[in-house]
Amino acid sequence: MRKKIAILMQDQRYLSSIEKFLLTNIEDCECLAVTEASALSAQDIESFDTLIVSSLVGEGIWLKAMPIIRKFKSFILIALQNGPDLTEAVAKKYGASAFFKVPLNAEQLLKAVNEVIEKAANDLSQFNPVTRDLMLGIEETFETMDKKNYYEFLDLPVNAPIVDVKRNYLALARKYHPDKFRNVASAIKWKAYEITKRANEAYSVLANPSRKVIYDKMLRENPETKRFDFRIKVSYDANPEDTIQNQQARRFAIMARKAMDSGDYRSALTQLKMASAMEKNNSYLAELIDEVNKKLGN
Repeated sequence: MRKKIAILMQDQRYLSSIEKFLLTNIEDCECLAVTEASALSAQDIESFDTLIVSSLVGEGIWLKAMPIIRKFKSFILIALQNGPDLTEAVAKKYGASAFFKVPLNAEQLLKAVNEVIEKAANDLSQFNPVTRDLMLGIEETFETMDKKNYYEFLDLPVNAPIVDVKRNYLALARKYHPDKFRNVASAIKWKAYEITKRANEAYSVLANPSRKVIYDKMLRENPETKRFDFRIKVSYDANPEDTIQNQQARRFAIMARKAMDSGDYRSALTQLKMASAMEKNNSYLAELIDEVNKKLGN
């Protein structure tokens, strides 16, 4: 499994050298090297195995970064020579998994990084075999889905009939539905949402005759195509129940369509918002909400 490590240091020299060292010595490793804590806030923090962070220029600044730092599964603190006089006891007080002072012992740092990554893997092993395999399946599916077109993602041939498209879509969406992962780490839950969202997206294209024709043409012209260009406006002829699993959400969506047909867009928006709250990340509902908001001038 790919290891993801973030590095936060203001000293560009140490930042670059540690990044290069880790990429060289840890197999299948991805590093995010940044000089400002704010750059981490836009990241999926919990998808990283650990964070290596320096003491920055003063304990006050370092502490201001703690709300972001503590979102990581673990962090390793490095005290710089021109930074505050930190001790291992202080580092443990703030929850650091390991503590080092510059100049670094590279082998000890590598050992500490490998230990925190191994601990995260062991934490996963505490789940029962079915749940563990499912969570590992989420990791693999998430890491590969951007490399696949919709047919590959749903494990279908290009000429698959609609009944097979629906069958494979439902199997994938049910397998990784976010509601099944309420009690797991938020990083896993987020990946389940993204997989389900991509499954909805794929189905909304392959089950729609107009979109499917355009998408197939895109694939013929460029086999490297992965996703549909939703800036292309086509009619949506499929029944809402084709992409909505939650029965109550489906009923709200059907009522919303009827309200839209009668011109009652405010009522339609209310129904759609309730449906969307029950069936998160459904691309069809998102399109209807966008359409209604435009009608209302929102």
